[in-house]
Amino acid sequence: MDIWDDVIQSYNKEIEGLKNSLASGSIEDYAHYRQLVGSISGIEWSRQQLTEIIKRRQYADEEDF
Repeated sequence: MDIWDDVIQSYNKEIEGLKNSLASGSIEDYAHYRQLVGSISGIEWSRQQLTEIIKRRQYADEEDF
């Protein structure tokens, strides 16, 4: 496991924690709901972008050989 796997795993843990907060009904109000949903969306976007960048870089490295 390298550093990128650790980062992705950390993103996944945070997303799960936020989703559990939503599911448990601990939302205070609509503004809090929006904040949590926005956080989940942002972390998922970051995870996807990081994954794509890593794949592109690995593919480019393989072509260099």
